[in-house]
Amino acid sequence: MSSDEKTFELHFDGPLIDVDSQARVETIPWFQGAIEATELPRATPPPPPTPKQAPPVRPDSRLRDEGEIARGGMGSIRRLYDAELRRHIAMKVMDPELGRDPAAGQRFLDEARITGWLDHANIVPVHDLVIDDKGVASYTMKLVAGKTLTEVIATQKTQRDLENVLLGLIKVCDALSFAHSRGIVHRDLKPDNVMVGDYGQVYVMDWGCAQVVGSDRSIAGGKPEPDGTVIGTVQYMAPEQARGMISQIDPRTDVFALGAILYKALTGSPPYPGPTMQALPLAQRGQPRPPEEMTGVAVKPPPALSQIAMKAMAREPAQRYQTAEQFAEALRAFMRGGNWFPLHKFAPGAVIVREGDPADAAYIITAGHCEVRKLDPQQPGRTITLRTLKAGDVFGETAIFADAPRSASVVALDEVSAVVVERGALDSLVRSSWLGLFVKALADRFLDLDAQLAKSR
Repeated sequence: MSSDEKTFELHFDGPLIDVDSQARVETIPWFQGAIEATELPRATPPPPPTPKQAPPVRPDSRLRDEGEIARGGMGSIRRLYDAELRRHIAMKVMDPELGRDPAAGQRFLDEARITGWLDHANIVPVHDLVIDDKGVASYTMKLVAGKTLTEVIATQKTQRDLENVLLGLIKVCDALSFAHSRGIVHRDLKPDNVMVGDYGQVYVMDWGCAQVVGSDRSIAGGKPEPDGTVIGTVQYMAPEQARGMISQIDPRTDVFALGAILYKALTGSPPYPGPTMQALPLAQRGQPRPPEEMTGVAVKPPPALSQIAMKAMAREPAQRYQTAEQFAEALRAFMRGGNWFPLHKFAPGAVIVREGDPADAAYIITAGHCEVRKLDPQQPGRTITLRTLKAGDVFGETAIFADAPRSASVVALDEVSAVVVERGALDSLVRSSWLGLFVKALADRFLDLDAQLAKSR
């Protein structure tokens, strides 16, 4: 029996509960659509050993408590003022009820220690960890001012906004690359667990589900959960995680979640929307719908970005990007290449461009074959085949650069997929760069030569 065919008894120690029973509707102006999406808290793992030693008690006289600012499954986050350093910080405090559970206590301590151990610019810094005289654990950390990535995604309006999301996601990749090099897998990556500051700061938060997969387990006191345990947020889960295959969790599990966050940015919805128990079997199958097939989205996502998201979310880990850095490099390559153009499909026999028509777009073939045909000036009604085009070939740009009608027709020989680059984008290139002027000059010369050849026939 293959690993994929193994059957585990799934169990949740502390059920996955949707705190807000009403699904939220998130509107993304970038796509001018609204999609039902529910962000859910993570599961709580089975009990690890009770901690044997407690850190020193915090000197409360130095810190002024200014109240609760957030609440999660493990406890609350409070805003504190440090009178000595004269700055605000955040303090995460375990819920006293959970504090009576040795398993929850150990996980809380592991979360603080793992986060503090991961000293990286894109991971929130931890200052100290203590247990008070009542046995309630807490740790202080940098108070991050800004928005969650969920909020940033929901307010997209322009292409530039999406570019900023991609830049933030690259920083998330940097944080994960560092964590993975230390043998730590996050296991609960989602937009709600990424904070974005007002000046481009990006922090990966909430390492409470983190799993140590390296040989050195000294940083965590708890033991790995048994196979069959589902922990994390189902809507963003890799199949192996959703099936409870704890022993098969590795950095590629986080790569899947990176793809799922990109999916959310492109569509407004996680790969598996809806309540947990409805999303779980979908996540176990690991077959999310391609972003361009999502309903409620008025503008289709750039095809190259959709391909990056789907590769990261491949069902088999071996078919994904193998590292967070590979995923980040794919995003960088996309942004360097300016691949913000739609992908169109043409049926066999379709006339993609027609000789004599105004030039409104250029085309980059991604699949299929086309034939370039020109009317014979000596025999009206007869066409001459000039050449055949295949994937990777470009056509239609010359007439745009030369501001002239189409000099030939292009017909699809079989089903053709092509990226369509609208005239405005190419006109912008001509206006904004010396390279564009050189290309325009070459196009003018080509059309002059073509006209001379037509006369000589």
